[in-house]
Amino acid sequence: MKLVNIWNELASMLYWTMLAACTVGPGTVVTCARAGAEYDLSLIWALVFASVLAYTLQEGTARLTIVSGKSLGQCLRVKYRHGAKIYDTALICWLVGVSVFIGNTLYECNNWAGGIDAILAIPGSENTTTLRVSCCVAYALAVLVLLYLDKTDLLGIFLGVMMMCMVALFFVVVMFMGLDMKALAFGLIPNIPEKKFETSAEPADIILSLVGTTSLGFNLFLGGSMAKGKKLESSQRGILFSTVSALEVSILILIVGAGTFDKPTHEGFSISILSGLIQQYIGEIGVFVFAVGFVAAALSSMLAVPLGAGLTVESVFSECDEEREDWENINKENDDVWNPAIEKPILKVTQETENSRLMSEERAEDAEEKETATAADEAKQPLNEAGTTMESMEEGRRENRTLPRPVYWAIISVMVLVATVVISCNAPRVHVILVAQVFNGCLLPFFSICLLVCLNDHQFMSSSPQSTWANCFLFTSVTITMFLASNVFLGKLFGSFLSGVWMQMGLAAGMAGLGMCAICLLTSLGSDTVKMHRAWRAKCTTTTN
Repeated sequence: MKLVNIWNELASMLYWTMLAACTVGPGTVVTCARAGAEYDLSLIWALVFASVLAYTLQEGTARLTIVSGKSLGQCLRVKYRHGAKIYDTALICWLVGVSVFIGNTLYECNNWAGGIDAILAIPGSENTTTLRVSCCVAYALAVLVLLYLDKTDLLGIFLGVMMMCMVALFFVVVMFMGLDMKALAFGLIPNIPEKKFETSAEPADIILSLVGTTSLGFNLFLGGSMAKGKKLESSQRGILFSTVSALEVSILILIVGAGTFDKPTHEGFSISILSGLIQQYIGEIGVFVFAVGFVAAALSSMLAVPLGAGLTVESVFSECDEEREDWENINKENDDVWNPAIEKPILKVTQETENSRLMSEERAEDAEEKETATAADEAKQPLNEAGTTMESMEEGRRENRTLPRPVYWAIISVMVLVATVVISCNAPRVHVILVAQVFNGCLLPFFSICLLVCLNDHQFMSSSPQSTWANCFLFTSVTITMFLASNVFLGKLFGSFLSGVWMQMGLAAGMAGLGMCAICLLTSLGSDTVKMHRAWRAKCTTTTN
């Protein structure tokens, strides 16, 4: 029995490593290595914070799904189904769908950039137009065919094994390099380091990029889908295992990148510099292992990103049970009002009505028979006020209950096509990766707020209220993501007007605090949080008694 329990626990943890596989992609390799190369070990704290944030958000979305039975996207659709709509879909669902589409399209460009860098890392490869375009097209065909055949699970296991070989390689390189424990300890202390080189990325950009590559916004929606039918305790352990694994890999990559910190002085950081360092310690075989593992990481992310975007858009644009119940109630009310066979309309008492009462009994029976016949005809196609038949409306509703498959595949195909074209045109790949990570890091506060709002909604969490401690931690995490995003915005828009880093950080902190206060006051989040606290206290009291 114990062996069975151990095997089930191991299987559960391996199941949740899919989140780690989605996290550790080419963006993670490039971003962490660049952070180490340009800032040594001083930004390890950002990886630790990002991992804590990732666990908090992913555990929250898993708990929301397990308790409510709905994913985050479905909860948003239910919560705002009576609010502002565009084509019968809540406005916030459109915002989520468009944001995920744009963010994941940039992620896909990021994956293609990493995939090409992985090919070019193979000894003897040269960045020619023919090689670059042919590899991009080959990636596109492989991704579309594998997604269409739905063979991503088996391939994911193989790619995961190859990626773990690359992780083992980084571990071996770290052992050969040696590790400065003092620098590692100082790197755990939050700080904003100075730029070492002119070509270095801005500290705020690289910090937000580390957060964006570790705590992926679309993982909130993917994690919710994975949590369906699972138990909360095993899901929490699985998510923790996945998060810690991704953190270990990221720190190893950053440490290896730090070994190149004295080299990116002229052209900036590149994968070729990292390959050279690996070859220095391991030899050419190490470069081959790195390249193959890098290709595996890129390909697994190429499959996961469009799939995650498609599932997210499908969740926010597919009709939910509550909407169908609302529609059935509307149909019933319309039938009661407009169907004379069920209930005849009440007429005002007029002179004609008085005269009709004086009609002979025979003529009254004839009139009643005609009225009944007319009512039966009208009952077959009852009309609403706009003159549209209820039958045709119900048929239209049935057609639009789920996201059409052509739209689903169009989303995936456009993302793959854009990534193929951008990288084939030889866009600067390191910059593409940085832009993708920063942009998605800026989207993270929006997705986090959506999760926070749903976790404090009593209609979803009434059976297991969100604890006050979990709420405090989640509020703090969301506020910090808003601070990081605000810091980047201020640096990009008003960097030349701000006198120093601390003034910029102070303004960003003020914007984050005021933003959270505004959200609590202008939405139902504030009152819902108070209600959730009372419900949790009541449950704790009941449990104690």
